[in-house]
Amino acid sequence: MISATFFENENGELRGFLVRGHAGYKAAGEDIVCAGVSALVQTAAAGLERFLSRAPLIEGCTKSLNDVFVKLILPDDLTAEDTRTARVILETMELGMQGISGGYGKYLEVRRYRKNDNL
Repeated sequence: MISATFFENENGELRGFLVRGHAGYKAAGEDIVCAGVSALVQTAAAGLERFLSRAPLIEGCTKSLNDVFVKLILPDDLTAEDTRTARVILETMELGMQGISGGYGKYLEVRRYRKNDNL
């Protein structure tokens, strides 16, 4: 199963995400759940890098047969404009993940995490 966790600040604004695991829906190269999640992650990361004045911090990015792991955190000192742009990109990514999870919930879990929650 893929776990997609979106990090939010005390105001409920998204500040980043962690996507980890394999869907296991089909064999590699045929897994539409994995392909959809990968497309959303790559598009969001590319959009954040392209449209923010400061690039987000990608804390980890690994891919192996046993694990996939991508963690992206926004800088704390974004401008108001960058914060709005990042919010649109991250919330759009979250909507896409929720859409996939709605049809393939057995293979993708989507949740939000606030600092005081258990990860």
